[in-house]
Amino acid sequence: MASSSPSPQQQFCLRWNNHQSALVSVFDHLLQSEAFVDVTLAVEGLLLRAHKLVLSACSPYFQAMFASHPAKHPIIILKDVR
Repeated sequence: MASSSPSPQQQFCLRWNNHQSALVSVFDHLLQSEAFVDVTLAVEGLLLRAHKLVLSACSPYFQAMFASHPAKHPIIILKDVR
């Protein structure tokens, strides 16, 4: 019986046309459906659910915060932010 696992010498190339617009669209859909949200931002009495990955990619502040405090679903209270 032949093995279905690839040999160590095989290489694969993945191509994705329009990956940037597709990725933005997928992230928007995930946020709107609140799928996989893993952080809540509390601002001026509002609660905003978000993705740690997206916040970390856009902000070194959030990246450092999430790296040093690896809570499963933190609630971040932002003061003096409008």
